[in-house]
Amino acid sequence: MRILLVEDEAAKAARIEALIKNELAGDRFELVIAETINDALLQLGEGRYGLVIVDLVLPQVKGAEPTDATQQWCEQIENHLSGRTASWIVMTGFAAVADDARRRFARHNVAVVSFDTSGDWERNLRGKLRDSYEKRPLDFIILCALEKERSGYGYADCALGDLEIVAGFDCQHLAIGELNGVIVVQPNPGLISAAITTTKALTAFKPRAVAMSGICGGLKGESELGAVVVPDISWNYQRGKFKNGALIADPFQVQVAPSVRRILSQMTSEEQSAELRKGLMFSDLSKAPIMLASMVSGSQVVVDESVGASIGSQSRKIAAVDMEVASVYFAAHEFFDGSGIYFAAKTVVDLADPHKDDRYHEYGAAISARFVVNALRRLLAPKSD
Repeated sequence: MRILLVEDEAAKAARIEALIKNELAGDRFELVIAETINDALLQLGEGRYGLVIVDLVLPQVKGAEPTDATQQWCEQIENHLSGRTASWIVMTGFAAVADDARRRFARHNVAVVSFDTSGDWERNLRGKLRDSYEKRPLDFIILCALEKERSGYGYADCALGDLEIVAGFDCQHLAIGELNGVIVVQPNPGLISAAITTTKALTAFKPRAVAMSGICGGLKGESELGAVVVPDISWNYQRGKFKNGALIADPFQVQVAPSVRRILSQMTSEEQSAELRKGLMFSDLSKAPIMLASMVSGSQVVVDESVGASIGSQSRKIAAVDMEVASVYFAAHEFFDGSGIYFAAKTVVDLADPHKDDRYHEYGAAISARFVVNALRRLLAPKSD
């Protein structure tokens, strides 16, 4: 975990730094110290922190007179990614400022610790520090609409942990090398459940990345059975208005970030598709591709060819349809301020026609889970200097 300490008084910063190192001895963390408001804002804009400890009275720039930074910290927490992906602790030695700060920061669930000579601040900070570290952000969360989609991770190169109810979510812990996360199964399939679950899970776990895996329906002529569709763009195909018995579509499209798309695109080769399928059943699907293409979502299961054709008419590049991805993309796009790491991978197990059955479900869940694990490993790899 990366910790940002914002403090302009060297002696005070040294005492807080010593307490952090003593309290988190044996745990992996990186401490960065900023001395001014502007330096702190620069750090928050350039990198991700799991914990931010800020003084309230600081100079805006080096050499300036100290000023009350309450408004700037509140604005950062309310409107910027660092406010949603980090835990915050506010410290101040000014009693008059502390009372007002407690009221203002309370709505953000941010603790205000008074720094005084009694030593109480050390006990209070230790408790807040340990609590924040134990609840530190996860590296990733993976969303599944169905339990059988989560079961696909039993076929992937990862370490599955215990099933547990965490913050009200149906979770299973998962490790991909040194990366730690959870697989969350929605209470129900569908757009609304996906939107609520994704939004609440992002707020609770503050992950570096969010992904979705599972199964979907393909559109004839644009995809095939066994294909892994990785949506670079998604939308709700039912958004719009009905006029004269027909839907006039008004799609709100959400794309993955360009940096994420580049890496996902590199993972669509025939060789990588063949690698995903090793050791699994259904050799007749062994040549099916990995496709970076559009996937749309709606509130109904599609088993009618005419409906599938109508959906496909919204764009010639729609490869697949499901009931969740558009909501996951929208919630993640909002949480990450239009950037961030979010993506999905779903395996085509039917062609949105009356021939739909469960034959390929286990296979599809396994293939998509393998892709997600491989993609998270690449997307969250440490950047080389």
